[in-house]
Amino acid sequence: MRAKMYKKGRGKRSTLPEIEEETLADPLLHRIRAETAADVKGSASTMSDVNHDSHLTSNIQKAAALVDQAMLGRWMPLDVVHHKDYLSAKQAFLLYHHLSYPRCAVLVTLIGLSLFEVPEWCQGPADNPCGDADRFLLSGIWYLPPWLTLAVELVCLLLLAWSVALQRYFKFLSFWSNHITIVKVVLLFSLAISMSITVAEVQWMGVLQGRKVSMYLRVLIPILFSRALRGCFRVALRIAEAFLDIGIMVLVYILLSAWLGTLIMKEQFEDYPSTLLKLFSLLTAANDADVWSSAYPHRLAVLFLFIYLIVGLFFLMNVAFAVIYTNFKRQMAVEAKKQVTARQGSLRAAFSLLDTRHQEWIDGPTMIALFLAIGNYRHIPDVRSRTSQLFLALNKRGDFKIWSDDFEDLCDVIAKEVQKRPKAASFSRYRQFEMMWLLGCLQFVKNTAYDYFLWVATMISVAVAISARSVNNPASLNVLVNMEFFFGCLFLLDAVVKILVLGRRLYWKSPLNWFDFIFAAMIVGTHLAAYEYPAAGEWVPILLIVRSFRAVVVFSYFNRWKLQSETLLRMVSACAPILGMQFCVCSIFALLGVHLFEGVVHKDNVHLEGTQYATSGLWVLNYNDYASAMATSLNLCIVGNWYIIMEGYSAATQSDWSRLYFIAFWLITVAFALNVVISFFVEAYSTQMEKSIARAKALTEIARREAFQARNPGLGRSRAQGGPGHFMTFKKTVSYYNLPPRRQ
Repeated sequence: MRAKMYKKGRGKRSTLPEIEEETLADPLLHRIRAETAADVKGSASTMSDVNHDSHLTSNIQKAAALVDQAMLGRWMPLDVVHHKDYLSAKQAFLLYHHLSYPRCAVLVTLIGLSLFEVPEWCQGPADNPCGDADRFLLSGIWYLPPWLTLAVELVCLLLLAWSVALQRYFKFLSFWSNHITIVKVVLLFSLAISMSITVAEVQWMGVLQGRKVSMYLRVLIPILFSRALRGCFRVALRIAEAFLDIGIMVLVYILLSAWLGTLIMKEQFEDYPSTLLKLFSLLTAANDADVWSSAYPHRLAVLFLFIYLIVGLFFLMNVAFAVIYTNFKRQMAVEAKKQVTARQGSLRAAFSLLDTRHQEWIDGPTMIALFLAIGNYRHIPDVRSRTSQLFLALNKRGDFKIWSDDFEDLCDVIAKEVQKRPKAASFSRYRQFEMMWLLGCLQFVKNTAYDYFLWVATMISVAVAISARSVNNPASLNVLVNMEFFFGCLFLLDAVVKILVLGRRLYWKSPLNWFDFIFAAMIVGTHLAAYEYPAAGEWVPILLIVRSFRAVVVFSYFNRWKLQSETLLRMVSACAPILGMQFCVCSIFALLGVHLFEGVVHKDNVHLEGTQYATSGLWVLNYNDYASAMATSLNLCIVGNWYIIMEGYSAATQSDWSRLYFIAFWLITVAFALNVVISFFVEAYSTQMEKSIARAKALTEIARREAFQARNPGLGRSRAQGGPGHFMTFKKTVSYYNLPPRRQ
């Protein structure tokens, strides 16, 4: 065999013999295929070499798993690698991450379950627990029976407990050394206990019922079980210390201004507490008209308020945002460094597994074996030529060895060069004429004319839907309704054909395909349901109009909006955790408001007569149930009439202490948390825009080089054969937004 290879290679010397000579790579290739030592015939290895080879084979498999998980942004714990049963521990680890979507659905269900629960203050019969709906102005959401909410809660609890059990198995001894996992277990046990108390219908500590405690636990559990949410809260808590300094400065400014106002303008500001409250409401940009109207006849009072707002609102509040934004960028850099450190730790562990002889470098055959092992997770086209090129490009020292720093760079290149293993449609199970028909459909679907046809059909369907909403003639309306059904069937047929010819995996990979299929199915299903329930037919034109929003994709075809659209689309996933943090904070305040005020606001409350809350008709902004409380909280986040709602609840409860709830809400949710969200959006947009511009420049450079090589084919081949000079490298800027999301 060696003689044949020598004759074959006499004409041209190999540039990298360690990789390109099959005789050096064959033993490791046999190891990757899990063949026994007896399959390698003719080798002169001793029994110790065979044991070393089998140990190296196991290490290669472990290193490949570490590298693949590092590429996905998931850092496989070293406990999995050193587990006594590595294969089962790895399967448990992968199963844990495969459950990420069901776990996300469970966390959303736990938070949203409060929407369908009867408020604690409602003690009426099951069909009407809260009494007259017109009197209390509830949200109108259908309440679930208590046994059903407990059943849903129990299913969610069992799935989360199974997830923690998997984590306990593959982490083994280090499971209890992490304080986060301990808190997770404590929260799950607390939820189980509160559910038991709810079933027993007893009060805990004489005041708190089990259901009340469960509501708060159902908000805390998603924060602990979601790594992204937990990271956002961790960053926010670190910023809070710096925010507290500027907050104290603003508080001192309000206190001194209120004291000065009561001294120089006693007619406009009667006492210190009321003056303090008025000045605070002005600083929130609520534009309290009563304060300005009372001060307008007196020029000194107007000048005082003008200077107060200039210093407080336009200077100090902007300084507060600057403090939050500066500290936010610093904390994001810390989080990015943590993720990079964790990734490098996984890669160093993989390098150590491959470097069994402690030589501090890895040879070519071992790298080929690693690539083949990674091929079990990812698709590497033309693996031999690809690995040879990568090896040459990253062999900075020219000694045909991969050192530790080279290995880290090599893994970055792997992440750019290879893709996940494709799972396109397989035509092997079809007969020849069926396969020819499917291939013809594939060419037709990928044709540009077909896309234009769908765009025209979408625009015509919108015109039909708008016309159907305004036509009163029964005959014309019947024609338009049938056309709506036709377009719905057309769009659904388009989705089905694409699933058949592209394959399910490839089709569902696109979010636009998800959007098309869901709305096409809803249009057809709603139209069919209209035969039994005629009122459902009113939703068909609405669904067609909503489906037309897919036209925003057209912006990506214009260079003027392409960068903007790409940046905004990438920001959707990046900004989801920070918006989830804001939602969780509002949820906690909403639950607290429902339990504190307990339906005190209703139309029969005589204390609300003549208040601005009643005269303005803000009855629906209340805390009578969770849904209404969330709507009120979102209204308070935009500082819309918040002081009117605060004064209304102060009058309804006949207590000035109720104002503390609304003041605390503004300080925590608006002044702090909302500014953290805005800082995240500013930084994420800036980073994603820089990435889009860099990607556009890189693609332009690649197109320019390809065009140059097409015009000069001889020069292009010589450069391609020249080695490292052919490769185009990009400087990678690492930040929190560049890294893939870590899951747990």
